[in-house]
Amino acid sequence: MKSITLKSTGETITFVKTGKDTEGAFTEVICTMPAEQEGPPPHIHPLQDEIFEVIEGRLELSAKGKKIILEVGQSFNVTAGTAHTFKNPLDKEIKFRATYKPALDIDYLLVEGFNSLNSQSNPNKPGFQMMVNFDYLLKQIPGQYRFAGAAGAIFTMFAAIARLFIKPKVKSLKDHKASF
Repeated sequence: MKSITLKSTGETITFVKTGKDTEGAFTEVICTMPAEQEGPPPHIHPLQDEIFEVIEGRLELSAKGKKIILEVGQSFNVTAGTAHTFKNPLDKEIKFRATYKPALDIDYLLVEGFNSLNSQSNPNKPGFQMMVNFDYLLKQIPGQYRFAGAAGAIFTMFAAIARLFIKPKVKSLKDHKASF
C-alpha cells in the first residue's frame, strides 16, 4: 500500500485499493488527520461519489449546505456534483475511509496534489507555482474535479495569468500511471 503525507498538516492518505486494483470501479483510501485539522477547500467531484466512513474519532462534513457529524461506524455518501469539505473537530487524531466511485483518476490528483503542496515553501499561502501545478493537474483530468464557489473562479483567473510565466512542476497523468 502506498501512503502520502501532507507535510503542512500531517494528513496521511493510504491507498487500500486503487482504480487499477478494481478495474476502475472505485478507489479506497484510509485518511488519518491530526487534531483540529481542516481538509481541502470546498470542492466538487462532478463524476464521482465520495463515501466517508469513520474508523476512529469523529468527522465533520460540510455537504449539501449542511454540517454533518459522523461518529465511528457511520458513513455518508457525497453524491457526484455536490460541493463538500471536511475537518477533524477533535483534539485528537481521527481516521476515516474515503471511497471514490468510480475511481477515475483520483489517485493521480491526490498523489500529485500532495506532492505539489509538499514542494511549496508555504503551502498555506497559494503561490503562482502551486496554482499552475493544480491547473495542470485539473487539465490532465478534465471534468473530474473542481474547486467550489468563489475560490474556483479566483483560482482559474490567477492560474491563467501565472501560466504565462511559469511552467508546471508535477507529473503528467501518463507519467503518474507509469510509476504508481
